[in-house]
Amino acid sequence: MKTRQTRLPEDLSQSIVSLIRQESRAGRLIAEVEILRRLSEQQDPPLQAEEFESLLGKTMEQNEDSNEIVSEDGSRHYYSSQFMTGAYAALLLKKRGDPLQLIAQIVRQHSADYPRPVPLDLFTQAPFAFLYPDVLNVLKRMEALEEFRDIERTTTKASRVFLYSAQYLEPAHAAMLAEWLDAGQAENP
Repeated sequence: MKTRQTRLPEDLSQSIVSLIRQESRAGRLIAEVEILRRLSEQQDPPLQAEEFESLLGKTMEQNEDSNEIVSEDGSRHYYSSQFMTGAYAALLLKKRGDPLQLIAQIVRQHSADYPRPVPLDLFTQAPFAFLYPDVLNVLKRMEALEEFRDIERTTTKASRVFLYSAQYLEPAHAAMLAEWLDAGQAENP
């Protein structure tokens, strides 16, 4: 039978930092409720919410690499900047939400800020890691909704599909950029 014991706040603080770093190293965020659950499993009696809040706040202040990110529903998640950037953490958080909104936001951002189209297969890679049929299903659903009418496709000569926002890129410009990204860049270093 496993015995649990009460640990000192310094030990608990170190456990919090270790959990955050461990999850970040694995490419994941850790939710505040998950940190509390894991720590409480090791404590007898379990940590109280108020005690945990105070401990977590002090731990975050003392460890510059530990960062908080808040989701749209108000839940708090944590990551270590030793293992991931804030932008990557934000993508991981957005991935937990609506895939239609996530894909549209990424496509619009790339079209507006860079400006360039996004290869469809980008969404099958980390941090997105969607299955290709699921991405196609999301696009099919987008086509039926007015709020996503600006998301369009262009296909290169090599049959690679790119997405862009018609709000920011003209179709001919998007097609030319897609060809450049798909083949031209490699041929003209």
